[in-house]
Amino acid sequence: MTPDRHARFFDSFHFFSVDRFLSAEECGRLRDVMSEAPAADATVARQGGEYHVDDAVRRTRRVSMPAAEEAAFVARLNAVRDAAASHFGVTLSDTEPPQFLVYREGDFFVRHADRDRGGANRRAVSLVVFVNDDFEGGSLRFFGEADGEQLALNIEPAAGLLIAFRSDTPHEVEAVRSGVRFTAVSWFL
Repeated sequence: MTPDRHARFFDSFHFFSVDRFLSAEECGRLRDVMSEAPAADATVARQGGEYHVDDAVRRTRRVSMPAAEEAAFVARLNAVRDAAASHFGVTLSDTEPPQFLVYREGDFFVRHADRDRGGANRRAVSLVVFVNDDFEGGSLRFFGEADGEQLALNIEPAAGLLIAFRSDTPHEVEAVRSGVRFTAVSWFL
């Protein structure tokens, strides 16, 4: 791919990011809470908006965080919502409750978009916050096109990094090869 095509490809994603959205200490505390809190298999939506577990599509654990932890995290997200709205050139008025996710060895989430074509959700901007980076695999991979060629871009996790993207952007979480991947995800509406 030529340098000009590279630039168009990267620009097409139009990412918004906040380096050190969480400090090392905050990441450590959040990992500790996530490790101790109850968790269940994460679900995926079917046509019509019903949710169910489907290990062929998504294999990860969703942690039930204490209400105070979740509220504090949402407040942090809300603090960057206006900047994200400006970056993407959209009006954002709400934050969907976050999902705190634990990906163990072999866990993944296949290629998908967070905003469905049928309009069952109002998600405009998707957010991923990496809580750790001491694992193998588990890359966040985006899919796009440059000059008619289908391409993929991996975002390597960095503890504390928040990355945001349009919710209709196809992406996946590659399988974790070793270790445990901790992330928090949410959506601006």
